Amino acid sequence: MNIAALLQKSARSFGTSPAVSYATGIYLTYSELADRVQQLAASFVKRCNLRRGDRVGIAMTNCPAFTEVLYAIWHAGLVAVPMNAKLHQREFDYIIENAGVRLCMVNRDLEGTIGPLCNSVARLDRVVSVDTTDYSDLLTSSEIPLQSVNADDPAWLFYTSGTTGRPKGATLSHRNLMVMTLSYFADLESLSNSDCIIHSAPLSHGSGIYGIPHLAKAANQVIPESGGFDPLETNELLVKWPSSGFFFAPTMIVRLLAAGAISEPARANLRTIIYGGGPMYTQDLYQALDVFGPQLIQIYGQGESPMTITYLSKRMHEQKSHPRYSTG
Repeated sequence: MNIAALLQKSARSFGTSPAVSYATGIYLTYSELADRVQQLAASFVKRCNLRRGDRVGIAMTNCPAFTEVLYAIWHAGLVAVPMNAKLHQREFDYIIENAGVRLCMVNRDLEGTIGPLCNSVARLDRVVSVDTTDYSDLLTSSEIPLQSVNADDPAWLFYTSGTTGRPKGATLSHRNLMVMTLSYFADLESLSNSDCIIHSAPLSHGSGIYGIPHLAKAANQVIPESGGFDPLETNELLVKWPSSGFFFAPTMIVRLLAAGAISEPARANLRTIIYGGGPMYTQDLYQALDVFGPQLIQIYGQGESPMTITYLSKRMHEQKSHPRYSTG
């Protein structure tokens, strides 16, 4: 049970559908993404001398290459260690050493931070930026078949600290990620290749986790040009990409409301806002429902699960006849 098999399935059925888009343009179709993943996976094995179970770090701000790197890691039978791009260098140092990372993939925003760690972290053999010719060279290897892994083999080491000091690596197996994907369809919403997810929140955490069920249904993964969240940019992307969903922290919803940035054409293309990771105050929620309509899903989860432990569905959000629903 290799979670990367989901990409192969989507590529076979929806090869010409957009897989990854950057701003308002298509970056890769599903056939192109699957090809690049197999070539990159081959380089991880043949050129970087990585073996099944080796750890590969991902230290990137949101960028189009993130998805192909993540799935190439899994395709090669390796373990992904995505890290929050806002960490301090000493925090990256700790996680990379603690996880036993041998190769770390970065983009230009993190090159200067991660590169020097090759001198201080014993097992870190190489750092490769996706914005260099070194990365382009890794995409020229002959393809390798999907590597066999056990369902309980680790796929994603999710570093989370909670309130107890240094981050700890929660092990998410291939089975964990598959069950999460199926639970997304059962509990939150169904998806198709006509849907999009706009990754305004970090791909290293919730938005990236929820990218998996979207990829499983050949939906389009859209990366904002800013690499993050901007209310005006959000409006522009919604106008461009129909049937779009987001994973937002509640503060992002509040900022979007305060900016008054969502136009009617953008609102018409909004499919879903999944929110969690912090408190959502009732008055902000009522305002969001007034502005966006019944498109909100609240989730409660954690890195160790991974998401979702429980949820409040779109229907529950609009069920004003319920005795516990109150706008007072």
